[in-house]
Amino acid sequence: MKLIHFFRPAQLGRAFGAAALLVSATAFAHAHLVSSEPAANAEVAAPAEVTLHFTEPLEPAFSKATLADANGKPAAPGASQVDKRDARIMHLPLPKLGAGHYAVHWTAVATDGHRTQGDFAFIVK
Repeated sequence: MKLIHFFRPAQLGRAFGAAALLVSATAFAHAHLVSSEPAANAEVAAPAEVTLHFTEPLEPAFSKATLADANGKPAAPGASQVDKRDARIMHLPLPKLGAGHYAVHWTAVATDGHRTQGDFAFIVK
């Protein structure tokens, strides 16, 4: 407690404020999915690709998306790629999909190393 007496109240307030900003910035460093095309649970015509939009830039070497059909079998032979112009976007090129249910699984690693992942489904008419 004696160390606090060396700081003026204004300096102490700025120090605590800076610490709070650092902690909150760290909490938001994860790349969360903002939106996708096709959207989750959408019923669409066969798309040419899945596009995922994230809150943070992604590390291309560790971020990926895959597509599975209703039986859980891989439905997209190509690899997903992080957009070269905007690292917050990932694309998964698709072959011609038939009618049915499909599930997207994604893993996003932010450039600071934090990892998130998730799933969503869509239906091709």
